[in-house]
This record gives sequence, C-alpha cells and structure tokens, in this order.
Amino acid sequence: MIKKNIFLTGSVGVGKSTIIRKVIKQLSLNVSGFSVDREGKKNDWNSFYLVEASSYNNDEQSKKSEFNRFAFRNDYSKNWEINIQVFDEIGVQLLTNIDYADVVIMDELGRFELSAYQFQKKVEEVLASDKPVLGVIKDESNAFLDKIRNRKDVQIFRVTLENREEVYKEVLSLIKQILSMKE
Repeated sequence: MIKKNIFLTGSVGVGKSTIIRKVIKQLSLNVSGFSVDREGKKNDWNSFYLVEASSYNNDEQSKKSEFNRFAFRNDYSKNWEINIQVFDEIGVQLLTNIDYADVVIMDELGRFELSAYQFQKKVEEVLASDKPVLGVIKDESNAFLDKIRNRKDVQIFRVTLENREEVYKEVLSLIKQILSMKE
C-alpha cells in the first residue's frame, strides 16, 4: 500500500524544503497549505512566519508581518515568544482551502505548535483526507510529531547531504504514483 502522506526529516540545511520545491516545479503541481519563512542568520534565527505554500507555485516572495509571525526573540540568548493564534487561525485557514490543490504542503511541523490544539486537529484532518501531503517534520520527538510519525498513512524519508538527490527522485516517483491513482 502506498502511503499518501510523505514527510522529510533531517538536519538543518540538508535540502528538505528544496526537495519539496523541486517536486512541485517538476510536476507543475497546484499546492495549498503552508511553509515556514525565517528571519535572521541560519541557525541563529530571530523570527518565524507561517506563509502560504502557494508561493511555491510562482516563486514569489512570501509575505511576512506581525500577523503571521508565530515565534520571535530579540536576541539569541532569549527564549522564544510564541503566538499560538497564528497557528490556530492562519494555519487552520491555510489547511482549510485545499479543494483545488493536487498536494497539500506542510513545511514544517515542529515544536512551536505544541499548544496550538486547533491547528493540530486540522493537521490530523488533512492527513486523514484524500489529499496527499508533502511536508517536513522536525527531527525531534514530542507528542504532536510522534503522533504523526506513528500514523499508518505516513512515510518519512531522512534527508542527508549524501542522499538528497536519491530522496528527491524517490519522492517525485511516489507523488506521481499517488496522483495517478486519484485520476
């Protein structure tokens, strides 16, 4: 049985989101869902934003504002301030408008949404729907992420610098199979 929900995991910067963008572009997919945009220096981020995954379709810059910023800190030594409402309102909305999408993007699921229960419920609804999901899941353990990993309809690929081209080809092939079964 082909699992229709595909997640990539691995270290920061190995190319997980790049694989998703390449698959979307290669197959000319219409997508919905969300991606995470960042501000700051790599591994020293100071802000995270929830943005529409449809920006993957047209290579446009995602819109970042205080309304879709879900985590920020003033300096690296400070704890993150998290705005759960961004997940429970904007995140839920981005996962609701999926009717015309070939694939739903969830790039990335992690730890900041641990208290965003409406968002978590919506993620589970989409995973249980007939829409295929292509996403990134943070390489750590928590109740939310482990619940997704343990689903029977989820397949996870570990991406490394060495295997990312093979993972891309495998994911591309799987998405083609999943979409052809829906026709």
